[in-house]
Amino acid sequence: MNLLVVDDEYYIVKGIVGAINRKDLGIQEIFTAYSAAQARNIFVKNPVNIMLTDIEMPHGDGLSLINWVHENNYHTISIILTGHQRFDYAQKAIKMHCYDYILKPVDTGRLNVILKSAIENLDMANGSNGIIDKINTVSENQEADFVSRARDYLNENLSSPELSRDAFASFMHMNPDYLSATFHKKYGLTISNYVLNMRIDKAKELLLYTSMSISEIGEQVGFSSNSYFCKQFRKATSVTPQMFREKNNT
Repeated sequence: MNLLVVDDEYYIVKGIVGAINRKDLGIQEIFTAYSAAQARNIFVKNPVNIMLTDIEMPHGDGLSLINWVHENNYHTISIILTGHQRFDYAQKAIKMHCYDYILKPVDTGRLNVILKSAIENLDMANGSNGIIDKINTVSENQEADFVSRARDYLNENLSSPELSRDAFASFMHMNPDYLSATFHKKYGLTISNYVLNMRIDKAKELLLYTSMSISEIGEQVGFSSNSYFCKQFRKATSVTPQMFREKNNT
């Protein structure tokens, strides 16, 4: 298992290399490059399983490097490193099938968790018959895992008015911007709109099948006040919670 770290800042590269649990992750070789050109030379001479690359570098940015890797059929998992919380970077990373998106300064624990996950996906891919099957297996497993974990987390925390994107991202081991972009691509909704829809659907269920009061239901599904619950429910359904209950229980 070989890893390549690409960043134009020497001490950042050295810090990342020093933070990686090579023995625990089973990494044999860690290559380092301080430009896209150096990285390309390493690819030509050595097998690279996983690449961590900065985005903004002189003489060739990280996204262009990832595109070059794809065009030359190097079957490498790419993880982006950046010091900027920019949504457009997250969108581009998704389109280029990057595995994850990490903000600098890099959290050591998160870095090793992401690398472990990436290596596990590579191990799964290596059991398939052909490179297309390998790529599809990784993609399908990642998507299934994302959907399952996202739904479980949101369902378990639906009653909390403090449900936040950052807490959700931490649970998913993803950068918040990257999670938002992934979520929007998958569902066509922002995280907040998806959560609102879940809350309304759960409220409908409680209105139909329980004798809980309107205010109790609003609290149960995570609305901070009864008036806000009624306002959002009517906005979504064109009727008040009480009207919905009466209309559907007759």
